[in-house]
Amino acid sequence: MGSDGTISRVIRLRTKELETVILEMSRGREFYGYEVHRELLSKGVKVETGRFYRVLANMLKEGFLESRWERSRLGPRRRMYRLSRKGREELDRALLFAIKTLHGFYEEYLLGLPFKLNPLYLVSRFLTEGLKRKETIACVTSKYSRMAEKLVQTLHGEVSQGKTYLVTPNPTGANSKSDGPSLLNGAYDNIPLKEGYVDLLVVVDLPRKNLKMALSEWRRVLTRSGRLAVLTPTVLTRKYQDPLTIGEFVEKYEHESSKKIEHVDKQRFIALLKNLFHTVEERQFVHMTVFSASEPRLV
Repeated sequence: MGSDGTISRVIRLRTKELETVILEMSRGREFYGYEVHRELLSKGVKVETGRFYRVLANMLKEGFLESRWERSRLGPRRRMYRLSRKGREELDRALLFAIKTLHGFYEEYLLGLPFKLNPLYLVSRFLTEGLKRKETIACVTSKYSRMAEKLVQTLHGEVSQGKTYLVTPNPTGANSKSDGPSLLNGAYDNIPLKEGYVDLLVVVDLPRKNLKMALSEWRRVLTRSGRLAVLTPTVLTRKYQDPLTIGEFVEKYEHESSKKIEHVDKQRFIALLKNLFHTVEERQFVHMTVFSASEPRLV
């Protein structure tokens, strides 16, 4: 029981978990071993002194920490620890893993919301506004995901008498149903559908290379009155200003941690859309931005 009469919670960590906590506590400072050990105890983390220093020694051996000896006027020299480059990389990996885990739970939360509160439903209603139930929809994505499949299934429900396609490279992981969307093997710049066939083309994310070629392909498959919609994480369309909310931080960190992810030059992309379409609109749904383009120009 704590000094204030409340019951103290004791946390016992496995070695890998303890190492991660020490790495986090090491960020941006040098420290003595006993300082961090004392902080751990104050946070309710139970770790014996001998075990704690064995973990520090192993982290030094693995290269996650660096150390130096500091002379003391009043006693024996003391060992100072600091985070190494390898330690920072390991901490970044741990943080990214935690964020991906959180995103997994968040995705399950979104997918589990009541139908009319689900952002995919809101997006699909926005995209299919004005469409008749017999029209054709195609959704193109660079890789299969549950969210993309759920989106195209929701769109399929809006035009149940029409045709719906999910276009993705090697769509072996997607669930195919006889009464659901058809699966096609294709890419942003290679959609296996005939010219002027699609009434609504939904593109999930944006290609960072050959964008003009992809836009030409998207325009090719659309009907004369067709509509293009491009969905991309909002974090990639604008630069956030500090201080970030926790949601903005999670989005920004996860997407920017991948070297393959680049920000969208929004103004350039909108200009390219306006060269091909008379009407261009931008809308935001939760953490996702939708660029909608309609009334194709004659080419």
